[in-house]
Amino acid sequence: MRDINMRDDQLDQIEIQTKLDLEAANKKLSEEIETRKKAEEKLLKEHENFLKIFSAVPMGILLLDRDTAIVHANQAIYSMIFRDPTEVIGLWAGGGLGCIHSLETPKGCGFSSSCPTCPFRQGIEQIISENKQIHGAELNLTLVINGKPDDRCLSVSAEPLDIDGHPHVIVTIDDITDRKKTEQALKESEKRISTILETEPECVKILDKEGKLTYMNPAGLNMIEADNLNQVLGQPILPLIKKEYRKAFKELNFKTLNGEGGKLEFEVNGLKGRRIWLETSSVPLRLQNDEITGILAITRDINDRKKAEQKLKRSLSLVKATLESTVDGILVIDKKRKVKRFNNKFVELWRISDEVLATRDDEKLLASVLYQLSEPENFLSKVENLYLTDDESFDLIDFKDGKKFEFYSRPQELDGKSIGRVWSFRDITKRNKAEQALKESKQQLEELNATKDKLFSIIGHDLRGPIGSFKQLIELILSNYDLTDTQSLTEILKVIQKTANTTYDLLENLLTWANSQRNEVVFMPANINLSEIIDTCTFMLAETAKSKNITVHNQVSADQLAYADKNMLMTILRNLISNAIKFTHPNKNIYLSAVDTSKHISISVKDEGVGISPENLGKLFKSTDYLTTYGTSGEKGTGLGLLLCKDFVEKHEGQIWVESEDEKGSVFYFTLPHQS
Repeated sequence: MRDINMRDDQLDQIEIQTKLDLEAANKKLSEEIETRKKAEEKLLKEHENFLKIFSAVPMGILLLDRDTAIVHANQAIYSMIFRDPTEVIGLWAGGGLGCIHSLETPKGCGFSSSCPTCPFRQGIEQIISENKQIHGAELNLTLVINGKPDDRCLSVSAEPLDIDGHPHVIVTIDDITDRKKTEQALKESEKRISTILETEPECVKILDKEGKLTYMNPAGLNMIEADNLNQVLGQPILPLIKKEYRKAFKELNFKTLNGEGGKLEFEVNGLKGRRIWLETSSVPLRLQNDEITGILAITRDINDRKKAEQKLKRSLSLVKATLESTVDGILVIDKKRKVKRFNNKFVELWRISDEVLATRDDEKLLASVLYQLSEPENFLSKVENLYLTDDESFDLIDFKDGKKFEFYSRPQELDGKSIGRVWSFRDITKRNKAEQALKESKQQLEELNATKDKLFSIIGHDLRGPIGSFKQLIELILSNYDLTDTQSLTEILKVIQKTANTTYDLLENLLTWANSQRNEVVFMPANINLSEIIDTCTFMLAETAKSKNITVHNQVSADQLAYADKNMLMTILRNLISNAIKFTHPNKNIYLSAVDTSKHISISVKDEGVGISPENLGKLFKSTDYLTTYGTSGEKGTGLGLLLCKDFVEKHEGQIWVESEDEKGSVFYFTLPHQS
């Protein structure tokens, strides 16, 4: 029993131990299950993360089996071929990517005649068979995308991968089509730029910050006489520049490296000794971040231009010297009425101020000188009309102060086209006065010659005739004195007396006129009673008027005064009244009157005589015309008295003229000043 109890106790203990062992085993199993579960969850999480990473990688990823069928594809494939990754799984690689050759046969990728030479297929097969890797292989494939062929350039990398003992290939694809196009465009652009630079006729050079040459095109190398770029590459340009321009060149480089740029003309000595003028324009050379790394300069050969400028300077110097040495004032105006050039003589002649000259405005210049002219509006009109045409013009300008200019104007032409107008002004005041004096001298000489001729004519005819008559009458009396009765003698003596009076009057006029021509007659004006002087002259000629029964009427107011030389006025009136009597028919009248105007006194002598023909009217008062006429009783006239009247009237600053018609009488007028 005891043994039985002991066995029961042992069994209980075993049962308890077994129970404990089972509980421990269950606990351990639970812990292992929990651990595995967590591991599976972690693995699942990691798988999910891997899939996310796989899907999110921007580069296309394909997992291919040994037959190049697509096992997996990420989302980036869509951006390349616009097909969902799930659509391409199970397809061969070429068919999944949309290779154009996979569409050439219903069987798809791998069965086209182009497939054996497909670089993509060849590469994958080589990886599988030879367990090799491919990194960054660039393949040009034509893919059908959205139904249209599209040439693409793909960068492909591939590695073999063993999955569960089965060979696979992991392929990464980067579409570098746009980059390749950009690179190609860049290459073409660089080629174009290189071609442009190589053929550019002007120098293109690049200097680093130290002023050393890093590039120069062939045109530039030719300018500095370099055989090739290597000869000057890395060398400073400064030593080639003439010393007097080096400082300015350094300043330009400094300015350019500080972001400003600029332009400079300078002279260089070429590597083979040739001297040449250059003009350079420089700008800073910048990186994308705006950092300045050097200087880009365009330089042109201006040697011919400099020579032309020097020639032009010499020409301009000659022109300027010529302009300043001429006696003419020169003015050049362009089409916009702007002053382009003038000489000092022009400024001197027209007395133009510096302020007006500074405006360079022709209209202002013109306005500033008009006040000097006698007829400013006339001159202004001529000038304005000339600017409207291409005519040449020559004319004279009169000044208020008595000066006289002559001007010549013509268009300024360049290549047959008018570009402005040139004016030339010359002061001819002295010349004009000299010409006037010469003209007056000539006139005086002509008048002196005419005077001489008239004197000889009067002496030869008008004096010789009466003196001859005296001689004959005296001889007649002396030879027949005893036979001559008293009545006949009286008649002869009357003829002698009349002839003597006429001859005396002629001689008196002749002497007075001759003295007047020599300016030997003294002019002494005073206030004179005009009516009294007329009465005196009429009384002196009363016998002559009575012989023809002519009445002389003095119609001048008794208190009318005139400012005149008494002797000259009596000579004027005596001659005019004598002429009126001479050419008036018997039994007629002569009228003397005076009109006092605001300017002068006008005196007239009117007769009822034979009048004067139009032909003879033009000869009166002229010493150059000899006019012999006869009165109504045969009295002879020489015209000398009228010349004397003209001289004496003009000494009073008056005028004398006549109004007459043939056979209707004449009216002689002359003017005298008012009383002083």
